[in-house]
Amino acid sequence: MLGDLSSGRRGLVAVAALAAASHATALGGGYVWLDHAHIGEGRALAAPSGWPGLFTRGFADTGFYRPLMALSLSIDAAVSRTPGLFHAVTLGWHALASVMTTVAARTLGLSPRAALAAGLLFAVHPTTSLVASAIAFRSEAMTAVFLLALVAAHQTQRPALAAAALLAGALTKETGWLLGPLLVLALSVGRHREGASPAEAGATRLRLLAAEGAAFAAATGLRLLYAPRFRAEHPALPLDESIGTRLAALGKSALALLVPIDQSLCDAFPITRTASLSALLGAAVLGGVALLAARRRGAAWLFALALLPSLQLVPIMRWWSPHYLYVPLAFGAMLLAGAADRRGRYLWAGVVVLGVPFAALSLHEGRRYASDARLWAPEVSREPACREGQFFLGETARGARDWEEAASRYERAAAPVAGYLSYADELAALQNLGAVRFAQGRWADARAAWTSALERSTDGREKREIAHNLAAVMLRSGDPAAAASLLEPEAGRDDAIPESLLIRARALHDLGREEEALDLVRRLQGTARKRARDR
Repeated sequence: MLGDLSSGRRGLVAVAALAAASHATALGGGYVWLDHAHIGEGRALAAPSGWPGLFTRGFADTGFYRPLMALSLSIDAAVSRTPGLFHAVTLGWHALASVMTTVAARTLGLSPRAALAAGLLFAVHPTTSLVASAIAFRSEAMTAVFLLALVAAHQTQRPALAAAALLAGALTKETGWLLGPLLVLALSVGRHREGASPAEAGATRLRLLAAEGAAFAAATGLRLLYAPRFRAEHPALPLDESIGTRLAALGKSALALLVPIDQSLCDAFPITRTASLSALLGAAVLGGVALLAARRRGAAWLFALALLPSLQLVPIMRWWSPHYLYVPLAFGAMLLAGAADRRGRYLWAGVVVLGVPFAALSLHEGRRYASDARLWAPEVSREPACREGQFFLGETARGARDWEEAASRYERAAAPVAGYLSYADELAALQNLGAVRFAQGRWADARAAWTSALERSTDGREKREIAHNLAAVMLRSGDPAAAASLLEPEAGRDDAIPESLLIRARALHDLGREEEALDLVRRLQGTARKRARDR
């Protein structure tokens, strides 16, 4: 039966259907993790009239430039703000990435049945669960679709399609911008080494490379014009630990691809020396991948290149994550399917033996995305150094008005853990900790948290908002002089925050500086009247 699907549209439909079915439990999920900022707070969204503007600003108030991801989320939001639609579209992108794995595999020389097997294995692999199930990681599936389309278009020498795919990938995520030209280079060199015909070396090939180059130049130009300052930095590690921790992460990635039993998604990663067993495993993996690429070329080269971002050669926020393996897995599935195909009759037996438990694991994993509590509680229980998990469990506790639990979680999220690399938005954790302590009436603790947040913030508007909160707690704790002093710069602005002016007026009143307080009140009244007339 599987052999009958190896060619034509039925095979592609089967791949898409299996991709959707094996992750179908995610469709019952809610908004979790980064969804709250991207969708709940609307940071990644724009109304239809604002869609062109998505290409002229950063993504969701981050240091990233991902206009097509923002556009995709905004289109969903224009239809419905219910989580079900967002999850369905996200799963649809994973299904399309699985289909494109099959399509690209055919253009790389795999037999129809090996290409189908590659798409099926990619579709159900548990390591794809995060991308298929978490809305915020849809960009990874979109990037994979465009990069695989680039491979297929380049191999079949279709300049317009190749250029569009490269441009789309580069405008979806930084990984697409980095890998697109590298994949083109690898495919071009590989074709040259295999011996290009005179026709291939002619005008069509030149048009292909020119189109791809123009697309990359356009994407780079947009990034130079509109991308915000990149915020990630390499951790300050000695050379031995810098190399060892990277190798250990590569070893963990290999285990996640080959034996996907542990589906942990937290980025908390122990700082590792090069002589450790986990680093030595990573070194062996690195050597094996290099040897495979040298011997096999084709998909092996692409697999090796796709692994580069996971080595942290360019600084990124999270040291390790399963979504870093999504694109490499597509090419890895091609390598595995191709190797099994060369051994004849065992291909479909291997697909069934691997695919059935993989699909079962993926179905089980999809249920975790119902809520932050269900997603992060097991992660934090397994690894308390998971600071991002601590933060979102704090958000859950704050929503339930469990102030002490929330404060405890925020404190853990805000504090780096010795011996670990673990990402958390420390500034947000401190701000939320201050809000919780304020709600508890613990003025000194709220003041300490917001003071620390103010010292760390580099954004002008954000600093003003934190100063407002800090002045409020100063006033409540009986220190009107500090509140008035802190808000003095705000009062000197033409666009001062009205609530901040009100707090400063109250502080001045408590200090007996009545005339200054009345001036601020009159200013607020004049602003209110002007706004009423403008309506």
